Formats: sequence, structure tokens, C-alpha cells
Amino acid sequence: MMPAGKLARMVVRNALRSPRHFALSGFGIVVGIAAFVFFLGLSIGVKEVILGDLFPLERVEVVAPRASFLGRDMRQRIDDAVVEKILGRPEVSSAVPRMSMGFPAAGQAQFEGHALGFEVGGFADGISPEFVADEEFAELFQDWEDPALRGDPTRCDPSTEAATGVCGDPARYYCDQRDRTCHHRVPVLVGPTLIELYNGQFARSHGLPVIGQFEQFLATRGGIGKLRFRIGLGDTMVAGSNVKIPRGKQRWVDGMLVGISPKAIPIGMTVPIGYMKRWNREFLGEEAASAYSSVVVSLSDKDQAAPFAAWLERELGLKLADSMGERFATAIFIITSLFVLISFVIVIISAINIAHNFFMQVSERRRELGLIRALGATRVDVRLLVLGEAAIIGVIGGLLGIALALGAAWAVDAASAAWLPAFPFKPESYFAFPFWIPASGLAFSIVFCVLGGFLPARAAAAMAPARALAER
Repeated sequence: MMPAGKLARMVVRNALRSPRHFALSGFGIVVGIAAFVFFLGLSIGVKEVILGDLFPLERVEVVAPRASFLGRDMRQRIDDAVVEKILGRPEVSSAVPRMSMGFPAAGQAQFEGHALGFEVGGFADGISPEFVADEEFAELFQDWEDPALRGDPTRCDPSTEAATGVCGDPARYYCDQRDRTCHHRVPVLVGPTLIELYNGQFARSHGLPVIGQFEQFLATRGGIGKLRFRIGLGDTMVAGSNVKIPRGKQRWVDGMLVGISPKAIPIGMTVPIGYMKRWNREFLGEEAASAYSSVVVSLSDKDQAAPFAAWLERELGLKLADSMGERFATAIFIITSLFVLISFVIVIISAINIAHNFFMQVSERRRELGLIRALGATRVDVRLLVLGEAAIIGVIGGLLGIALALGAAWAVDAASAAWLPAFPFKPESYFAFPFWIPASGLAFSIVFCVLGGFLPARAAAAMAPARALAER
């Protein structure tokens, strides 16, 4: 049997001595592997944005199905007892109730010299501060009206507060006009969806600055003191609203934006749930202060969503909110499978082309192969010689295909950054290339090239030396 080093040198020399044959054999492999790596990287990148940032599959929201009788809301009530039952399920790692604002409210703010008015009622909810305890703003996102945190109220005069500063830092405290005592500003979170809509639509049309990294945005504008606004509880900007709150019952509170979090309501504002309970109790009664609008459930495994949903419906009469994440995941899977299948078809056709080219090569080199056999090479040596040439085509073709895919991905990202306008959740890159993607592309390239060269290698090894030398 031929020494391995000598066999390897012969494989490399034979593979590179015919560039035209090499290019014809490897062109399809390059295109197929490039398509495979490109589309797989695209699907992983898009999935990270959609299913990682927007719709995480392991986080589901439990809601009550809509039901009414003679105009009366008859839906299942979600309260603390329901939350405890959900927490008792083995597949549930955490369950955080959310409470929506059930009455009208309106907001007023000054931002970069612009007066802003916005509707708050219907676009606000409350969550437990524990839900965001791992965020950087957790220290500020607290229920400051809780007696344990507020302590004894300090008397103040709204008309002289700016001059006297009785309440302390005006960035965090204000003097309430109704009870004339000092209060901490209501801490507010907004979701990245709202910020993206603001950056992509509102900021551009109104000449306002784009909000990027929240910490940098605060630093360039003087800290959280510049992100203050007022909330008119019981007020509304919606003409003809069918919910009337007597003017004497309406009141104003001051709020401040403390952070941007995907755990906040997508469109609107989120406050500590203690505020929402007190406000709903004040304007709607005790029942509204003890019923939750939904429960955010974190599952230990995203694959357990189906059995959990079945238990919810069977035992509690509840359901999971429509999951856009599952729809996107299905769509991404179908599209990715289609493109990967097309890539495999290209590679398989290329393997057939390699087989055809190698059959021609074996026929043209039959005297050379016969001479090698006559000089002592075994059938295995000849088979390895042909398969080695095919493997080199696979290695070089795979590397070129991977490079082509990475170059195309870079070009797409550059074109997007240069020419596409900002839109919600526009990523810096549409692609993600974990190590296993290019490694799989290279492995598939080698495997299919070796498969393409298998039958020609077998034919070359079966060739009788005397007959091959006798042919002209």
C-alpha cells in the first residue's frame, strides 16, 4: 500500500493540474454551500430578533376568554388565587400578574421644547417590581406610595416648592396640589416596541431626536430629571368617551421615565402594580383593584407551552394569548426549510456533475492509473486517490462558498444601513453565524463531493492494469 504522505502529495498534484476540470466540478458546490450558509445564517439572525427580543417562546401570557351575556362581561376572573394555582404547575418557573388601567387618563409632557399630549387610559398597566428586579433601573422602579417606603408625608406648598425645595430633588419628588404633601414621582417603564415606533415614525416627522441607548440618552440630556411628565387621572383626550369621571374626582400625578424594558407593555406605559391597584380602586371600586388583566408566565421549557395551555383551558377556563412568536417561528421554519432544500438540490446536482467529470477523468487517465497499478499501487490506493481529489474539491469549494455567503451577508447589512430608513426593531445585522453553520457547510461540501467521486473511484480501482496499459 502506498505511503500516506506520498499519496497525499499525488492527490494534491492531480487535483490542481487541471484548473478547468477543478472549476467545472466545484462551481455548483460553491453556489450550493453559499446558499446553504447564507439562508441558514439569515434565518438564525432573524429568529434571534423576532423570537429573542420581540416574542420569546418561553414567555407566555395567560388571559381570560372574552364572554358576555346581555352586555355584561362574564369572562373568567383572574385573581391571586388563580395566580397561585398557575405557580403550582411544575412547568412554570414564574408567574407575574399584570393589571390594566380601567379608567380614562391623559398625559402631558415637554420634550426637546415640544409640548406632547398622549392618552394613557387603555395604554397603561402595572407589574410587580420583582418582575424587573434584575434590570439596572430596579432601584427606581418601586411603589413609592407604599407606607413602608414613603414614611410620614412631608407638608409642602405647590406655589413655593420651586423656591423652597421642601420635597428635595425635583427630578424625583414633587408637591401634590391636592393633598399638599411631597410625593415621589411615579416610576414609568416603556417597551422597546414603543421606542422603535417613536424612532421610526414620530421622531423623523416631528424633527425630534432618536432615542438610542437609554443610558447615553439620559446622560446627554441631564439625567432622569429631564424625562418628567404629568398624568391626569380621570382625564381623557378622546372626544365622546363613554366613561365619564366627574371633574372633581380627577387629579394629577407626576411621573418619570426610568427605563426601557421588553417586560413593559408594548404600546403604552407600565408602572409598579401598587399604583395601579390604588388608582383602579379609587376610580372603579374594589373589584377592579383585585382582578388582573393577564398573567405573564415563564416556562422552564418552551416545548411545554402546549400541555400548559391544555391544563389552563381544562382546569381554569383560561387560555394563552395569541402567540405571534409561534406564528413567526413556524413561518421562519418553513421558509428556512425551503431555502435549505433548494441549497441541497444544488449541491446534489453538483455531486452528480462531479461524478460525471470524474468518470471522464478516469477514462482519460486510464493509462496513468494502469501504470500506477503496475508499479505496485493497490485498488485501495487508486480509490483513495480519486476520492482524495474529490475531497479537495469539497474543501476548497466549501471554503469559497462560506466566504461568498459571509461576503453577501456583509453586503446586505451594509446596503440596509446605507439605504433603508429606520423601522421598528431594525437590526444592525440580519445574520447570525454560530460556529456550527460554516462547519456544517464545509462538512456537507466534503461529504457530497466524496459521494460524487465514489462511483468513479470504484470504477478506477476495478480497472485491470494490463488492459489499461494496452489501450490507446
